[in-house]
Amino acid sequence: MENATEALKMAAAVLVFVLAMAISITAFGEARQTTQTILNYRDREYDYSYVENNGQTQRIVSAETIVPSIYKAYKENYKIVFRGLPQLYEKAGMDNSLMEKRTKVYSIDLEKEVLGSDEEKERFIRCLLYGEKYQAEIDKFKDSGIILKKENFYDTIKGKKFIETLGVYYQEEIQGGEANAPDANKTKKRVVTYTVVN
Repeated sequence: MENATEALKMAAAVLVFVLAMAISITAFGEARQTTQTILNYRDREYDYSYVENNGQTQRIVSAETIVPSIYKAYKENYKIVFRGLPQLYEKAGMDNSLMEKRTKVYSIDLEKEVLGSDEEKERFIRCLLYGEKYQAEIDKFKDSGIILKKENFYDTIKGKKFIETLGVYYQEEIQGGEANAPDANKTKKRVVTYTVVN
């Protein structure tokens, strides 16, 4: 009788083990599928095919494509350049009160801006796009030497068509680093240029 009891216990243990294995395999399969779905939705703009025209890749886009690119600029190390539009903002010189030392900025390159945290970079982009709503935050940026416009940049680009042109360069080459270093040791920077279509 003892042997039958031990055999039943062993059979129950094997069934619990098989059940646990089946549940874990199903859970890992679901996790992989969820991860793949998130990755596919994270950057929908990346999978577009560009048509080569005279050696350049470009497409016609509108504000609905530009705004997500602006938000991705600091997370994915992009530089976004606007051509045919007024300046985005101004940077003050050493003395914030001197008007002649201000530099007009026509691009978004958050690597060059002295913004501490990711939260502050997100506030900067929010104030740039929708300045009318965030006057207090615009004043804080002004104290740090970044003079944002009070009108919405989104209203400037809304309803316009742009030619989007892509490019890539290595940051170390621009900053005067070693040009013959292997590409694996260099930092790629994607440049997205938006030119207003007349």
